[in-house]
Amino acid sequence: MLSKISSYVNFKSINSSVKYLSISALFTGIALGYFFTLIVILAKYKGYTEGTIGIIAACFSLGLISAGFIVSNILDKIGLYKTMSLAILIQTICVILMFSFFNPLNLAINHFIMGVFGGMIWMTMDTWVNLVSDNNNRGKAIGFYNSAITIGFAMGPLFVGFFGVKGIIPITLAISLMFIRSPILILIKKQVENVQIPKLDKKINFSFIKIAPFIFIAIFIGGINDASFGALFPAFMINEFFSDKEIGYLFFIGLFAGVISQPFIGALADKINKRNFIILLLSMHLVWPILLNNTSIIWIAVIIYGIASVSLYTVTLAYLGERVNVAELSIATSVFIIVFESGEFFGPIIVGSSMDYFGNIGFIYSLISFTFLSLLFGLIRTVYIKNKNGI
Repeated sequence: MLSKISSYVNFKSINSSVKYLSISALFTGIALGYFFTLIVILAKYKGYTEGTIGIIAACFSLGLISAGFIVSNILDKIGLYKTMSLAILIQTICVILMFSFFNPLNLAINHFIMGVFGGMIWMTMDTWVNLVSDNNNRGKAIGFYNSAITIGFAMGPLFVGFFGVKGIIPITLAISLMFIRSPILILIKKQVENVQIPKLDKKINFSFIKIAPFIFIAIFIGGINDASFGALFPAFMINEFFSDKEIGYLFFIGLFAGVISQPFIGALADKINKRNFIILLLSMHLVWPILLNNTSIIWIAVIIYGIASVSLYTVTLAYLGERVNVAELSIATSVFIIVFESGEFFGPIIVGSSMDYFGNIGFIYSLISFTFLSLLFGLIRTVYIKNKNGI
């Protein structure tokens, strides 16, 4: 039984550089997963509205989007290792400043700066994973890499469950987790420096959206769901009288479900029609918000969310690798991330505002509405392609 599972997953075909970059991704996920959960709960306890929390979270995504326009120049000048080292230093300083001066403007500015430097690394690593893979192992490679950062994001909120959010320990831990990435990076310095950075086009070309519109619609909605859950699910739960520790445990359960599913999702994505797979994952994004209406089964909702959210990114990125030429892959990946982060930018703002007006039900209905429209587009597009090809 175990040998059959091992044979099915088979990570041996994954390029070794992907594995080393995934180590850095793991610790980045732990640091950011803990920080984002902690900051949202603290903001809610300080009386910030959901709309304000949504805007603060959106500033991180705005920074990620902005990175797409400068990443080429920075990487050309100082390389991947120095860029990653600089990002760790600046993000750690930003976290210290946010806890030292806890107000909406300072939180928003530092979220933006953190996003810019995080985006530079993210775009390069996503492009690299796609480039060193082929259609036979791309799903597995992306699933492996995506699992690394997601398990980090899952472990981060677990610390909230252990330590809560009150006192000096949570703040000290948040800063320490940011900084500890430096010695981790030093340990894999040689392997990171050996990574041949793909030359990213200095001019963003959004024409790729016309080539594969459903991919970009799906990942835009994925961004809305992902950021809205991360930024506003804690607020939703506090409104339902859940404790900060319970919120931390629920985050962990959901994201851990996403992590353990990725080896199988990635392998499956290499074997079946990815378009149909994306439609299935979007359908799952319709289900989990509906289940939030019954808080007694909320753990089922977060498990479905975790699987759908992590898998949607894995499958759409793998599908993109199939649809574009290798020579165009780096710029297409940058556009892919910009579109994803556009969803992460608009999602918390719109969903947070909806919660301000309608309460918790606004969280549920706004996410369902976005997902339904994207699913409808995907189904119509699929029928159109079949009729066009005479299928």
